Amino acid sequence: MDQTTTLADALLDDLNDLMDSDEEAEAPPPTQSEPNVKSEPQESSLAAAIDSSAASEMMAATIKQEFSKPPPAAAPKMHLKPSLVAHLNYLSTLDTNQDYQEKSQKEREEEDHHLVVKSNKFLANLADELEKAHGALATAYKPKFPELEELLPNYVQFKNAVRVIWNEIDLTKVNDELNEILNSNQIITISVSGSTTSGRVLTKEELAAVDEAATYMDNLLDVQTKLIEFVEMSMEGLAPSVCALIGPSTAARLIGLVGGLAELTKIPSCNLQVIGQVKQNSSSRAGMSNASTKRHVGVVADCDLVKSVPKQMQKKALKLVAAKLALAARFDFVNADSGRTRSANTGLQFRAEIEHKFEKLLEPDRAPVLKALPNTRVVFFDGKPPSLLRRAVAERTGLFVWTIRSSLLF
Repeated sequence: MDQTTTLADALLDDLNDLMDSDEEAEAPPPTQSEPNVKSEPQESSLAAAIDSSAASEMMAATIKQEFSKPPPAAAPKMHLKPSLVAHLNYLSTLDTNQDYQEKSQKEREEEDHHLVVKSNKFLANLADELEKAHGALATAYKPKFPELEELLPNYVQFKNAVRVIWNEIDLTKVNDELNEILNSNQIITISVSGSTTSGRVLTKEELAAVDEAATYMDNLLDVQTKLIEFVEMSMEGLAPSVCALIGPSTAARLIGLVGGLAELTKIPSCNLQVIGQVKQNSSSRAGMSNASTKRHVGVVADCDLVKSVPKQMQKKALKLVAAKLALAARFDFVNADSGRTRSANTGLQFRAEIEHKFEKLLEPDRAPVLKALPNTRVVFFDGKPPSLLRRAVAERTGLFVWTIRSSLLF
């Protein structure tokens, strides 16, 4: 507040100096013949000086008022927003809510649909906020291990690895904890990069900033888990065909990422395959083989239909499931939008068709059929080929003529 007051006083002094200089420049020099008589130009200049002085005082008062205002309060974090907190509290007390239990079946279905749509919007906002929180955590932890952000593109794995490594210099001491959250290739890559990293040990203030960013990510993930659990329980009523096709868990994650059932119907099947994918680069693999990584796949690849086929057939299976998923989502949306009865028959029918196609694809190749050899007749000629007429008759009757020298047989 002292700095603000000092700055405002300095501005007022500058304005007063400017006003004094204007008055001196506009005031005419006094004449010797009429020292006590004021001319009309002098009166106008005096009025202009008074007006400029009033304007300067008003401007100074405005500037002082602006500088004296307190700084705007910081926006609440995502998991502490009143609307989200109220929504979570209502969901937690939904089973014991007397007003909700007294409603009819149709009214409860309508309210469930409204709650699921609202939860999906919150999930979409949480996904964006998680990306920002991931960037804040990566920036705070960069002085310690700048290569870790590229080695672990998945923000959940990155946050867990930061919690495990923390301020440790020798990463071999935390290999047991890393084994619980990462695979062997990732651990080897991180160990090699950690031994040659340009990072340093963090100070207490920097560790506090890292802990705050990681805690914020934990809070966001907890809220996301609660919303996804509610959406999973309500998905069978909202989109029964989609749930019958890919399962309620995968359906809840997919609809939460796109922001609702209406938004899902606008996405073509080719884009449905990659929604929710985790992009990997050469730094994340660090020269390791990419045979175990899944490229160009999203959350739809986690459904049981795709996982039920061998790995070499999963890409083709993903295309089939995504094509039927686009149709099932539109079928559910039309029923929900028109008020018709929602049914899982379409999803079950699509699932049966896909399973039948999978059976055909996985059938082993048929054994070759053994055919009887054609009836042959050996005709002996002493080095003379059969005539064209006899050859044509033999081919027409199915009797193949072989010309063999009799001298070769004896």
